[in-house]
Amino acid sequence: MTNPFFMDVSSLSLLEMKGIVDGSEDRKTRMKPLKEVSVDEVMAQAPLSVCEHIACILLLSYGPPNGAFTVPLTLSIVGYFVFGNIAKTFLWFFLLIFLPLAIIPQPYIKSTTESWISWVVIKYFSAKFISEVELSSQDRHIFVAPPHGVFPYGNVLAVLCFPTYFGFSFRGLASSMALRPPIFKQILRSIGIVDASRHIARKAIEEDGSIGISTGGVAEVFETNADDECVLLKERIGMIKLAIRTGSILVPCYLFGNTKLLNCWAGDGLPLNGKSYLETISRKIGFALILIYGRFGLPIPFRKPVVGVIGKGIQTRHLKCEDPTMEQVQEIQGLLLKEMQRIFDEYKHLYGWEDKKLIIK
Repeated sequence: MTNPFFMDVSSLSLLEMKGIVDGSEDRKTRMKPLKEVSVDEVMAQAPLSVCEHIACILLLSYGPPNGAFTVPLTLSIVGYFVFGNIAKTFLWFFLLIFLPLAIIPQPYIKSTTESWISWVVIKYFSAKFISEVELSSQDRHIFVAPPHGVFPYGNVLAVLCFPTYFGFSFRGLASSMALRPPIFKQILRSIGIVDASRHIARKAIEEDGSIGISTGGVAEVFETNADDECVLLKERIGMIKLAIRTGSILVPCYLFGNTKLLNCWAGDGLPLNGKSYLETISRKIGFALILIYGRFGLPIPFRKPVVGVIGKGIQTRHLKCEDPTMEQVQEIQGLLLKEMQRIFDEYKHLYGWEDKKLIIK
């Protein structure tokens, strides 16, 4: 692609999306040169039927991360009003549902990304993508895609939409803590999310070709309420070393709107530097200790468009080695930070963020 191209994945029917993925339809007929796309088109919200809306709200309410709040609350209500015993309700849930789901392994099911519920999630967030380059499934890629927000819904959408936009899939990375709880594990692992540990990430690149990560992790959750967009990237050199070791193309991406899908209370106003302690504990356990709220004041994400921009890839093949020097890492990091800043500044107006700044820490 010599010029940026735009695709509104959320405007496709499920049959159209499947047809593009299996090759029976030409994806390029669904792409438009970005210069022909208006801001209104970028910000347009995909229509949902009542059934689709309800199904998506239920999935998002009880899936990660909101299920950490809604599942215990629902069990308490059902236990009190239906069974008359909250403790026994929790016990039966643990024995009949929680424990079996915790024990049974969840395989990666590629067809999940083309399922009805995945399509509905894409429509719920009105997912759209812009790319400046044509990517090949023959290359190895590491997609660096901030911001994390309260939860990286944008990264999940990228996993779901990539087969439609580019014709190949990639494996997303997540903390081991996010992949352990039942229900969370089933949802995330079924679409190909794997542990972000070094050896598993490398194995994913060598076997599947490409991976994607939201580098900020738990620490970046505590930056969500900032007026400007804030991403933690300067100290995240692990993925740069991994790119050099595997000769992968490092691809800067930005997911506009991801920080606006959920609000959170992250310790603001706590005395005695309480927010800092809360962040430290959260980073140690790998899970953000925050309160989440969205639509209707509940842990349900807002219906706001997520617009992913894929920037120009940074080659590392010429540096490929097992023990990259700090000079090599800093060289690639400088290019990554510069490109990340560029794509934010160049495309932020499409999201109505002309006055917003990107702060890279």
